[in-house]
Amino acid sequence: MLQPQQTLNLSPYGHLYDLLIPKDDELRRIHDEIDMSFVYTELVKNYCDDNGRTAEDPIRMFRYLLLKVICDLSDAAVVRRAKTDLLFKYFLDLAPEDTNLIDPSSLCKFRKLRLKDLDLMNLLIGKTISVARSKGLIKKSTVIIDATHTTARAIAYTPVDYLRLRVNRLKKSLSELCEELVASFPVLPAGKNLEQMLECCKTIVELVRKEDIVQGIPAAKNHLDLLEEAMDDALVHTNLSYDKDARGGHKTVNRGFFGTKEHIGIESETGLVCAAVVSSGEKTDDKYLEEVIEQSRKNGLDVEEAIADKAYSTLANLEMANQDKTDEYGNVILDENGRPKKNFTLYSEIHTNITKALDRNDGFYFNKDAGTMTCPAGYLAIGRCYHPRNEKMKHNPGYEYRFDVEKCKQCPLRDGCYREGTKHKTYWQTILPDIQKDHIKFEKSQEFRDKMRERYKIEAKNADLKQNYGLDRANSYGLVNMTMQTALSIFACNLKRIMRLTKA
Repeated sequence: MLQPQQTLNLSPYGHLYDLLIPKDDELRRIHDEIDMSFVYTELVKNYCDDNGRTAEDPIRMFRYLLLKVICDLSDAAVVRRAKTDLLFKYFLDLAPEDTNLIDPSSLCKFRKLRLKDLDLMNLLIGKTISVARSKGLIKKSTVIIDATHTTARAIAYTPVDYLRLRVNRLKKSLSELCEELVASFPVLPAGKNLEQMLECCKTIVELVRKEDIVQGIPAAKNHLDLLEEAMDDALVHTNLSYDKDARGGHKTVNRGFFGTKEHIGIESETGLVCAAVVSSGEKTDDKYLEEVIEQSRKNGLDVEEAIADKAYSTLANLEMANQDKTDEYGNVILDENGRPKKNFTLYSEIHTNITKALDRNDGFYFNKDAGTMTCPAGYLAIGRCYHPRNEKMKHNPGYEYRFDVEKCKQCPLRDGCYREGTKHKTYWQTILPDIQKDHIKFEKSQEFRDKMRERYKIEAKNADLKQNYGLDRANSYGLVNMTMQTALSIFACNLKRIMRLTKA
């Protein structure tokens, strides 16, 4: 139950704050300049009106979480430091003499019970964008977009190793009360054969299910359920973990990770994060461009330009960027000349695998008189097959030309062109849609080059979030908790950025 109104904390020692805490301290400025009443407004629905003990002030509890992120502290450490640090007491609206603070476990309950069912990410980002706009910081309408990764709290196991771990946990939970049952379990295979391990686990599950006494041991029942879940997951995933939402991904060919991805957009001039979406680690970056743009607009930014790397220049994203821009009622927005506005301008280089289709210098050329492709030796293709665009794989349409293999076998230029024993010789010519051709021309303009020079800012922001705000490793398991961690990290990062930009 919440107090009907917030109380003002008066203390005869309050003057110590003005004596010992500088006016320009960042934490003090955040406390004095940022109105946190929105936290109370959003969370009041998660408290009972007339039952239970009087709850801790939700604004103060939220400030505890903010201090955790800013100072990189654990739950216990932030409470312990708040007992002796005057700056922490000031930030938490405590009196200097207050020593009877919350129990650290209250912060865990606050996260799980009070912040649930809340769009915390957009709530906190929208608040910081609103503050920045009120201070006159946001003037542009350009967003820089990229994805970064966070390592999972739990390590990744192979399916065989994870099943072995689950069986051992089940044995441990049964060992005290059901020694005979545990002794009857088959010996787990020592190798890495998944089929043998699954067969062994199936036998163990059947043995345990037959014993009624197991139903009265909650820990054993839980471990049995987890073992059965692991058996199902082992048939689908190559890596298993305590964190069921974490997945393996790659930053480069030789550098992988196991965890989640954060798809982030920042405002180009101020560097403030204006949108973020958390996904599992295997997701591709380009799928989240539209969602980041839409979230940026919902959070108060009128996005007209987006800067991103090559991963975002897919045909689907180019088509989405060139759609007519509409207002909240679905009406098309017109420019000063009365023509429909584009959704936004995308500054992203098309991948070289696509541009090479236009710049191939391999000796093959299209003979317009014969109406077919000609090889470097002068032989004409004997057939042509058109392949439409593959919607599932997003492949561009193209023509596949077939050449006479018998001529290729005798050709003096066959080295590097024809491989011995090959039954077919084909040549693929990609057909680029007009929208991709136009974008390739756009890439050569000075405007495009100038915009791409700003892309480094998102790399610096990702590094800042990881090194200074704890986004390098997950604090807990699951996408829900990772989203909460990302939201608090971005909120703290944005607030400190605003304080620096407005420093007198």
